[in-house]
Amino acid sequence: MKRISVALLVVLLMSTLLTAVAAAEELVVYSTIFAGYAERMVQEFEARNPGVTVHVINPGGTEAMIARLIAERDNPRADIMHSGGSTEYAFAKSQGILQPVDLGDIGIPAEIPLGSGMLPTRDPENYYFSWAVLFSGIMVNTERLAELNLPAPTSYKDLTNPIYKGQIVSPNPLLSSTAMNNVLATIQAYGPDEVWELWDGINANIGLYSDSTSNTYNLVNRGEFAIGIVNNRPVFEYQMQGWPVEFIFPRDGAMVQDNAVGVVNGAKNPELAKKFIEFLLGEDMQRIGAEYPYTPIRPGVLDADNFVALENMAKQIDVLLLPDPEQAEASRGIIQEKFEGYIRQR
Repeated sequence: MKRISVALLVVLLMSTLLTAVAAAEELVVYSTIFAGYAERMVQEFEARNPGVTVHVINPGGTEAMIARLIAERDNPRADIMHSGGSTEYAFAKSQGILQPVDLGDIGIPAEIPLGSGMLPTRDPENYYFSWAVLFSGIMVNTERLAELNLPAPTSYKDLTNPIYKGQIVSPNPLLSSTAMNNVLATIQAYGPDEVWELWDGINANIGLYSDSTSNTYNLVNRGEFAIGIVNNRPVFEYQMQGWPVEFIFPRDGAMVQDNAVGVVNGAKNPELAKKFIEFLLGEDMQRIGAEYPYTPIRPGVLDADNFVALENMAKQIDVLLLPDPEQAEASRGIIQEKFEGYIRQR
């Protein structure tokens, strides 16, 4: 009888252990998002999903993230590709590193009105989904400009003015979706031929192509550079923290730079990955994201007059450019060639 009791106890303990192991799930997220939001995102998802552990790995920029996913294509380590623009996700889709996911009706239309056009909120075949909206443009340190007695630029064209020589910093477009989308904005605004005359002029004034997008903002915050080619969200956050910086929507065109998310092709935890995307697009996380301050993709989360509401952002833009994945794909080769040359000449 004693032996039976001991055996039964062992069986029960093993059963409990196996249940605990089965309940413990891990989700690997490749993301280029900044640390503060990443920590909150993990905290909120794990709190809603007991037993789940989320690992966020930042490969160092969206282009670098795509390169890593391509290298790991035969044995993917990540379940989720997170952050970066839909134009990069269209390329990722073409490389076979994303897989479609059916979210059903999540309460977000496939397109939402923006300016005079319609902004897609997802890939038509459900390979990726936008979770926030950003805008390309120019960051300035107002104190540094005043010290140098320089006017604030109002357009990309202004950045070709020799008065700004050495005072501009940009992330490396070969690594950063922030920089890539600014380049794509100028291609839309000036055309695929004339745009390189523009960039020859801008490049002549750029003091540094940073391998880190976050470092680009920090360099302008500290006044080491007067001007940065960036997107709006971090600038708004730094303004809230008291830094002497402003964001300028270029008069010759500001492009919507959405943040997207998708499931990695061959993900080890596809159902958990699907749940993660549903969480990002849900009302709670959309509202939390606005605290950072991301513009939500989900309609109705914020009042229209809220500082970061999509409706309020659109009012401030003279020329609003919507993403064009086909043009982005067609331009990828020449962008790589041109910026490899610009950077190699330094």
